[in-house]
Amino acid sequence: MRGQSEQPLPSIPKADALYARQLEAINEVARIATLDLELRPLMQRITDALAQKFAWEFVALVTVEPRKGAFVCEAVTSTVPTEVHPGYSRPLGSGVVGTVAATEKPILLDDVRTDPGFVETMPGTKSELCVPVLHGKELVAILNLESTRLRAFHDQVSLLTTVADQIAGAIANARRFDEMRRRAQLMEMMSEVSRTALEAHDLSDLLERIVRYVHERFPVQRVSITLRDISAYAGENPSGEPPQISFPIRFRGEDFGRLEVCCTDENVLTPATQLAFETLTHQVAGAIHLAATKRDLEHANEHLARAIETLHQISTTDPLTGAANRRNFDTVLDVEWRRAARSRTPLSLIMIDIDAFKAYNDAYGHQAGDECLRRVAESLKSRFHRAGDLVTRYGGEEFAVLVAGVGSDHTRELGESLRASVEQMTIEHRTSPVSSVVTISVGIATMVPDGNDEAATLLKAADEALYAAKNAGRNRVVHMPASAQT
Repeated sequence: MRGQSEQPLPSIPKADALYARQLEAINEVARIATLDLELRPLMQRITDALAQKFAWEFVALVTVEPRKGAFVCEAVTSTVPTEVHPGYSRPLGSGVVGTVAATEKPILLDDVRTDPGFVETMPGTKSELCVPVLHGKELVAILNLESTRLRAFHDQVSLLTTVADQIAGAIANARRFDEMRRRAQLMEMMSEVSRTALEAHDLSDLLERIVRYVHERFPVQRVSITLRDISAYAGENPSGEPPQISFPIRFRGEDFGRLEVCCTDENVLTPATQLAFETLTHQVAGAIHLAATKRDLEHANEHLARAIETLHQISTTDPLTGAANRRNFDTVLDVEWRRAARSRTPLSLIMIDIDAFKAYNDAYGHQAGDECLRRVAESLKSRFHRAGDLVTRYGGEEFAVLVAGVGSDHTRELGESLRASVEQMTIEHRTSPVSSVVTISVGIATMVPDGNDEAATLLKAADEALYAAKNAGRNRVVHMPASAQT
């Protein structure tokens, strides 16, 4: 008789296995959509994930450019040779992708030979599925699948539609960010052209040079140029009398400034002198226009620089706690890991999780939960503020602290000090007269990278240490050994 341990495991029905794989793929795509990536890296991660999960031969994401009358491939993952590559373009209306771009409706071809408009880009293609990616009413991309097997996507329309819904918002945001960056580059170029044309003279200096020129060469008491919100003057007008004559400064029909002259000698303002002033304004109008444009561009660039700085701050900072966000953490971890490998210095990672945070939220409400997250983040930032420290809200109630150049013993002391300080912290609640005490579980890993390991090794070790701390009863610090650890 077979023992109980020898009984065969029940088999999983194929339908259930397929459903599990589809669910896993949707979850993976949803996770990728939360990452702060530029357009093509984001799309490439998506096509790679779909191709890997389902072993599809060809997965591509394309965008539509109506002004050029074309669609452009942004990302492609293919296991067979194909002429399609990032940047590959074809006119709108050609092939299945072109039809989907025009109709914004999915197309399934179980056999591509049934479609006279099919355009072969992957040799041996027998079936194709093309789905629009819509963000609201905006077509932001098209997801295209091809296979060398007939009916390869016969039952995948619903899945791909769900995937399209998952990634639509992320693609729309990535496109807007790319557009803002292109505009910033354009404005920088225009500013440079203006600077070169004006030989480094700003608008104020240009106006001052003009009025000095007039005052030195004509017997007038006062000369002024007023241009929008900036003016330049030469000479004095003790009586405060209004100017005796005024000349508009026009450029291509636009009246954007005035040259005003005060003179006590009527014989000076002869028709010939007035003609000279008019000629002068015509000669300097173009230069003033360019200088004014340069000034406006400088102001716009200042606003743009502040906007870009703000955007960078937003894209790298958790808005609730002010700590770094996951995107910032991933970037800094990679940089610090490579730096530690070069210098052979330790790199420590402290993972922190607020104990029983869901119960805390349920008991005191989400506003109290938010306040708890802020207070813990403040405690972290007050202790880790060196140039080599990075405090991150890793996700939910979990935080991560990257500490460069500090050995395991000192890092363990820092973790214990942090745990104790949070335990002593009390939080007052608006909805409850009772103050609450918060505790944290802390997992620590320290490594000296040797060039063979990856940063994920350190992250895995710290994560395991955190789980060990929670499993051991919470409100404690666990230091998990890792390879190459000090």
